[in-house]
Amino acid sequence: MDKIGEVLILLRESGDYVSGDFIASRLHVSRTAVWKYINHLERLGYLFQKSKGKGYRITGTPDKLYSWEIHRHLITDVTGRRVVHKETVDSTNAFAFKLALSGEPEGTCVVAESQGAGKGRLGRKWFSPAGKNLYISLLLRPHIHPSLVYPITFLSSLAVYDTIKELSGITPSLKWPNDVLINGKKVCGTLIELSTEADMVKFVVVGIGLNINMRSEEVDKEIKNKATSLSIETKKIYERALVCGILLNHLEKHYRYFSQHGAGGTCGVWEERAAIKGKALEINQMGESFRGIVEGIDRDGAMLLNIDGETKKIIAGDVNF
Repeated sequence: MDKIGEVLILLRESGDYVSGDFIASRLHVSRTAVWKYINHLERLGYLFQKSKGKGYRITGTPDKLYSWEIHRHLITDVTGRRVVHKETVDSTNAFAFKLALSGEPEGTCVVAESQGAGKGRLGRKWFSPAGKNLYISLLLRPHIHPSLVYPITFLSSLAVYDTIKELSGITPSLKWPNDVLINGKKVCGTLIELSTEADMVKFVVVGIGLNINMRSEEVDKEIKNKATSLSIETKKIYERALVCGILLNHLEKHYRYFSQHGAGGTCGVWEERAAIKGKALEINQMGESFRGIVEGIDRDGAMLLNIDGETKKIIAGDVNF
């Protein structure tokens, strides 16, 4: 943790005024350096009361995804231990992909307050208003064959599922292959992008867009009837850094399960949570529609659909119930 985070810890632990001399001695820096840290924090949106002879008391925290705010809520060993915070990027996935190519370690994540060109599956645009939601991309380096990488989408959806349940008490639903819904409306989408060699995965970037504090009137009119947010559903406002920290905790838990039990294990957990077996549905795939009864999810993440007594394996598509 950097000095900024350490200053905040000292102020929060006290809950009262903390002298500049005390902060300087604890951080092994000069009194002038402490003054600069406080000024920098004010520019970042933090509020302080200052008293000559007493020092500083923190009175307000901005709802921002600063790394030190996220770290307050982490109980992970690897996931999210390095956080790259950006005010705006074209896409957190694209930014994280570049970092991965440069050798960034597993567990690094990129968070942004807004995206200029957020993306979902099949090149679709992901609506990304500033300061409302969570746009995060996590770098993973699993030692697996490329054919088994797709279920990583499921582990990210499962992590979001657990995060929503922990925060709100709501049990969301899972929609194949990568959506999380509340009351039939999309609250989250995930997208994985990867770099592979012939027989191994070099890295995977897991992108997650989770709608948190967006109000109904702020939802883009094109998706107004299809999208929702945690705030819309619960009538509460959430601290986004807390949401991010909890999500990263659950991501590490499910990634560890994936590493221990393989792609098939994660697919089995997703299938059980989605309660999809035996359901009748339609899958649209590149202009072609398939109607049938779900037999389950294959170990590579494909949908197994019984169509007139024959099992068809469908790798990707859009589901309609």
